[in-house]
Amino acid sequence: MSDLTAWLLSIGAFAGIVICTAYAAKAIAGDPPRGRRRCPRCWHELGPAEGPNPALQCGECGHLSRNEADVTRNRRELVRAAFAVLGVIAIAAAARVRLLDRGAWSMAPTSVLLFATPGVSGGGYRSAAWELAYRVRSGGASDAQVRDAFELFLQGDDDARPPGQAWRAKYRDLGSAAMARLGANDPLMLRLLEIPPAFEVAALGGCLLPDGRGAPPLLVLDAECWWPAGIEGRLELSFADGTRRFAEFHPDGRFPALLMEMPAATRAGDEVALTLAHRRIGAGGGSGAGSVPGDDRAWQAFPTVKVVVPSLPEVASMPWTAADGAELRRILTGVFDQGLVLWSSGSPRGGLRFDHRVTADEAFEGMAIGLRVEVCEHGVPRRTSRMWWSGGSLARQPRWLSTLEDAEAMQRLYAQVDAGDGRVSDARVDGWTLRITGDERLAHYAAVARGRSSLGAAGRGDAKSGAEPEAQAQSETVLQRWFAGTIEVPLRIERMPSPAPVRRWKAIDAAAADRAPPETAPIR
Repeated sequence: MSDLTAWLLSIGAFAGIVICTAYAAKAIAGDPPRGRRRCPRCWHELGPAEGPNPALQCGECGHLSRNEADVTRNRRELVRAAFAVLGVIAIAAAARVRLLDRGAWSMAPTSVLLFATPGVSGGGYRSAAWELAYRVRSGGASDAQVRDAFELFLQGDDDARPPGQAWRAKYRDLGSAAMARLGANDPLMLRLLEIPPAFEVAALGGCLLPDGRGAPPLLVLDAECWWPAGIEGRLELSFADGTRRFAEFHPDGRFPALLMEMPAATRAGDEVALTLAHRRIGAGGGSGAGSVPGDDRAWQAFPTVKVVVPSLPEVASMPWTAADGAELRRILTGVFDQGLVLWSSGSPRGGLRFDHRVTADEAFEGMAIGLRVEVCEHGVPRRTSRMWWSGGSLARQPRWLSTLEDAEAMQRLYAQVDAGDGRVSDARVDGWTLRITGDERLAHYAAVARGRSSLGAAGRGDAKSGAEPEAQAQSETVLQRWFAGTIEVPLRIERMPSPAPVRRWKAIDAAAADRAPPETAPIR
């Protein structure tokens, strides 16, 4: 809707209600006689009342009135008043339907919404920001207004500055609508890189085992970014003891959260420095298909964000027993019977297919499942997945650490599989097996996770603490066993002629990160 149309509709509706209301009031109030004698049919004046028998018959239309009161009554136009009232109702109903559907701000012109949105607190359905986003998305805003709305999204207001929670709640829809209107190739989209990332951080407690081995605490992390297409990121995590960890980041990739092992000495309250850098995909080695035109910068870092490790109880040792058996092995083999998918390119090259719901069986009731699943070449692990979940009726979604993969070995395996028509299902290669091994350390993560809820938000200053003691005690009581067996079966392989799907997070080693260090200067 253009501003002119919005103004005309708003002013026209208001004026129509005022005029119809005034006309109805005047028609109902009527025209008093004020001493005049009038014909009640045509309202022609009959003249003064003279003599004992004043004239009651109209000389204009011939109507004979019944008495003197009939010719001196108030003149009301009830039919016209009824039509005026119906007009008021119709206009009000039309306005009410619009107000109920989109709120009071739907009556305001777009230029007024652009001016008023920063000064109106809050967002959500039928707010000024929501209505502005609706106009932008539906094409009701001009191109110039779309760019003004995009600028408003970038800047926020005094009560909602990016990338805070208040800003996201108020301006997220507006930003999505403006980006859709602008298109991925609009140069203005590069200004999205001015918005700092918003981090969400939680943690899973580690464990100490009687034999001295231990599972370190895990940092559970995700970042919300507003980047144009063709941008990749790299995250550096610096812990209090000087340890550094690195991960690649692709905002539009699969699997949202990153699980990263923290140093064993990490304690609740320690600070972790998060430095996220970005660059155009292919900036160091040619331009990619999804690259952003006109941006040839190398790695550029956002200002470092420091978050606090949430408080989590450390589990000394779970009161459970190791479990193994032919039935348990048979069921776990069924979890992974779809085997390994190999893509033509990408990293990681392989993808392990599995269905953890198979363990929703009485045999796994009260059991923590922590597994190292290894793709082996003549007994040598070439790809390792580390995952955990709880079995039986209390099963939850599995979680896992980043995959460890030998890229050269995966390339060899891909070449060994008969290409055929470009895709091979249910292939076997001699010497390659799938080894499934129970791991008590990973099983502890399944136990701790039972006392956890969703991802916290330490990056926003409101991090959730760890599992409550009651929840932890419940986990220790319910999970009474952990799977301790080892299974090795021939590897089933499916070769795919397409690139691997992009992972949102991928842990990388320090050597890979140091080959292309990000610039230390923050983005302005």
